[in-house]
Amino acid sequence: MKLKKYAIRGLIIFAVVVALCMFFSGTIRTITTAKVKLLTPRQGKFSEQVELTGKVVFPAAEPVKLENAQGVSLTVTSVKVQPGSEVEEGDVLFTAEIADYEKNMDTLRQSYNEAAGQLADLERKNANLRLRPTDEAWAKAYTALAEAQNVELDARVTRDALLAVEGLKAENGALPEGASEELTEAWAAHETAAQALKEAEAAMETAERYNISETARAYIVDRQKYEQQMKDYEGQMVELRALRSKLQSVTAPDDGYITEVNVKSGETFDASGPAYAFSPEKEDPVLRIDTSKTTLTISRGTDVTFDSARGGTAEGSVDSTGVTVSGDTYADVELSSRMIRDLGGSIAMLAEDIPVRVSYRSNDNTTLLPSSAVRGAGDDRYVYTVQQTQSAFGVNSLVTQKQSVTVLAEAEGTVSVAEDLSYMQIAYMEDREIGENTTVMEYVN
Repeated sequence: MKLKKYAIRGLIIFAVVVALCMFFSGTIRTITTAKVKLLTPRQGKFSEQVELTGKVVFPAAEPVKLENAQGVSLTVTSVKVQPGSEVEEGDVLFTAEIADYEKNMDTLRQSYNEAAGQLADLERKNANLRLRPTDEAWAKAYTALAEAQNVELDARVTRDALLAVEGLKAENGALPEGASEELTEAWAAHETAAQALKEAEAAMETAERYNISETARAYIVDRQKYEQQMKDYEGQMVELRALRSKLQSVTAPDDGYITEVNVKSGETFDASGPAYAFSPEKEDPVLRIDTSKTTLTISRGTDVTFDSARGGTAEGSVDSTGVTVSGDTYADVELSSRMIRDLGGSIAMLAEDIPVRVSYRSNDNTTLLPSSAVRGAGDDRYVYTVQQTQSAFGVNSLVTQKQSVTVLAEAEGTVSVAEDLSYMQIAYMEDREIGENTTVMEYVN
């Protein structure tokens, strides 16, 4: 009887111990296992509105140098425009004076007078000299040869300079392949000048057969020299005077926009560089949005809104996309006259960056996930899915598996991925670090 009681008592104690072990083992497992939230991904069209910044640019703008003023130092007396100014043909952009104009003009005038005086002395010394028809013919041939030599030299220098710029070489006297239109024209101009030089040399060779006295020869050569000097100095004075008149009021070449101004009132300006940049009126400016800071694929037709300077909002859409030389992506929105007014005018819109809101919506259904569920960076993005396993003792567990994903877009807490994960459960928002093949438990609340 006693043995039976002991057996029953032992059985009860054993059952209690087993129950306690099971209880504490479950508690320990609960404490040591990572807790996660589980979600079943949904399919849908990814849509998001992101805030970006843009700058107004004029794609058709070209730098403008002052014609015939290269190498001339100018003093700017006033500037009438600023970046963004809308101008009409003939509007004054700025005024300037040629530095040391009077000094340069006096130098040319003095040189001209010296050459004129030397010519007058030559004529006085040869007042009794009478040139024969053969002397006149020789003089004519001599003058023509000198002019032909100058023309040929200028044409040859122009041609050879363009060859050097374009990295080409003339083989066997033939125009090299790949020559630009400008080089082709310069090549033809030199051939014409070279032919004229040959004809002038032939005419001079014929004239040398005449019996020309040394006195007549010396007189003709010196006369041609002084007359050419006077002609050159007079031409330089005319060019300098004309350039001064032109630069006193630099005007707009056409209707359009001034997009850049490189002159400042009261300062000197080196005219070898561009004075300003100009965009024709017929070429619309664009709002260039920097899209390099978003993973969204901004394409043609994407809607864009921005705050109007007159209150409210203005709307537009992306017309084209591109990549800068530094590798940054951008999207262009063409600006109509109304949109320019909405931005506060052409001057105001160039002054600072413009905040814009880009509304993106994908064309196809994709898997949409919270950003916290998608891990990794760059091209190595992944999620943790969970699978249910059972131990030899019949204990069910949730174990994580790494699943690589292709991120299509990401913004404002939502990620669009290409893979269909709608039949899986995704683990995220864990209370401690997890990895692949980690046993996890779902948050109860």
